[in-house]
Amino acid sequence: MKYKIILLGVVSALAVCIATAVFTLDVVKGGRSVISRVELKDLDPANAGINIEVTRPWIGSGKELSFNVGEPDEDRNFNRFDVSRCLFQCAQALAERDFSCIYLCNKGSRLYYIPVEDFKQLGRDYRIDDNLNTLALYTRLPQITRTLNDSIAFPANDGVLGSVSDLGDWNTMMSNLLR
Repeated sequence: MKYKIILLGVVSALAVCIATAVFTLDVVKGGRSVISRVELKDLDPANAGINIEVTRPWIGSGKELSFNVGEPDEDRNFNRFDVSRCLFQCAQALAERDFSCIYLCNKGSRLYYIPVEDFKQLGRDYRIDDNLNTLALYTRLPQITRTLNDSIAFPANDGVLGSVSDLGDWNTMMSNLLR
């Protein structure tokens, strides 16, 4: 009986240690990799050295993904166009995968999210080397982005200069991701 109590205590302590380690790993690493930096480079050689990963939480079977923009590498800096291109390429690569939404993060901190259908539509619409189409995606991206409290992050701009204002919103959004 005494050994059973000791064994139960050891098993309980071990379970707490494992849960703490997994939680710490989730916070530090940012989750399980869905698209790693290496896979991002495989999507497009121009992505070499860009510190962006798409991850899924370690804990639970959460269906949310995180598009995490990290610190630039010492030998490669990246800009808002690089981040947008990577986002569109990830959307294209994930268009057939099952998930509920994707959070746009800066160094692990969630800033925005994109509903899954809008994100998948970005992927279906993105075509490499189609610059005119990609410009349209830049203006659409802020319109489909939501804040963490589920409001529209950047309302659609109508009128003659609407696209210019949308590009200004895109610039603001990308600046926040690159802080």
